[in-house]
Amino acid sequence: MKVGIISPRILIRRALSTFLASTGVALVVMEGSDLQDCLEEIKRSQADTLIIDVCGSGPETFPDLSKLGHDRKVVLLMDDVDNTAAARAFELGIWGCLSTKQTPAVFQKALNSMAHGERWMSPEAGVETEGAIGAGSRLPKTSEDLTPREWEVLGLLANGFRNKEISTRLSISEETAKTHIKSIYKKLNIKGRRDAIFRYFGHLNSPLEEAAIKPPGVPKHPGPMNSHKD
Repeated sequence: MKVGIISPRILIRRALSTFLASTGVALVVMEGSDLQDCLEEIKRSQADTLIIDVCGSGPETFPDLSKLGHDRKVVLLMDDVDNTAAARAFELGIWGCLSTKQTPAVFQKALNSMAHGERWMSPEAGVETEGAIGAGSRLPKTSEDLTPREWEVLGLLANGFRNKEISTRLSISEETAKTHIKSIYKKLNIKGRRDAIFRYFGHLNSPLEEAAIKPPGVPKHPGPMNSHKD
């Protein structure tokens, strides 16, 4: 995992670089203070993952991914990860959302997860969403109600796949995919894809999990996310 770090805060850059070196999970191949000024250096460095410090949590601070190439994973570093900003980030195709308030252990867990092709959402965003969805729908209980096939569909759904793409991926009809989605929404008491993102990644990042392991039946590498809607 070759990582580039972009942050206007020099202490953040140095701290991240030192931390990543200590974990052995990633090799820092470049650092910079401004994304626009570093585009050529990013290309030369062949970084496959970029950690971009947005110094805030609002969607207006998110980078333009079209300038970075679709083969790079982009991870946002925020001071506060709220559910609205995190959901928008995932819809845009951003690979992960990390908080500066997370412990080194959680940070390393996130990097390990992303190194294995899994997206990551800050646990604090998942907690906020869990409370917003309503009582009686906490993850440890409702997640057990899903069948292995529904877990597969939920994983692809949360990663941005459209109904037709889900049906092709799982070799089922589009109508069957829609039926599974309706069942998932009902069981988890959710209303749409944004809630599905939080439920899925919130479960992966649950304190009950020792590692970010996908639930039974979920493809290990669901593929790139897109922002298309059905």
